[in-house]
Amino acid sequence: MTVSAVELVNRYYASLAPGRRPTLYEILDPGVVIELQEGFPGARPRYVGIKEYVGDFLDLIYGSIDLEFVPEEFLDAGTRVVTMGRMKGRSIPSGVPFDTSFVHVWTTNGRQLSHARFFTDTAIFRDAIAGRTPEAGSAKSRGASS
Repeated sequence: MTVSAVELVNRYYASLAPGRRPTLYEILDPGVVIELQEGFPGARPRYVGIKEYVGDFLDLIYGSIDLEFVPEEFLDAGTRVVTMGRMKGRSIPSGVPFDTSFVHVWTTNGRQLSHARFFTDTAIFRDAIAGRTPEAGSAKSRGASS
């Protein structure tokens, strides 16, 4: 059975739920390359290979933040998929909540996800982990959408 690129990406987000991480090994190519925006707290800008991504990045992130991805829109471009959505959660050390937008650009090799570039407001995570809440005068605290 052939799986579309959008279906693979949807399965990725579903596999991040507690107890579903083994599914990542089916969805991600063993040599997957994940590129992160500079400034993501505690993370390197690039992870190569599924073991490095899961063991070094996901374990770090899920040890620092309780995170839910809420994909809102998928742009299908054949072997590429752009996902836009929200990341919602709470810092584990400080308890400070966060809610910010994300854009992920995925590439598939036809069977698995082989490359991703992740973009978000990294300062939101840094501040939440440090225990800083959004500033009273920020657009987010006034109810403006980003």
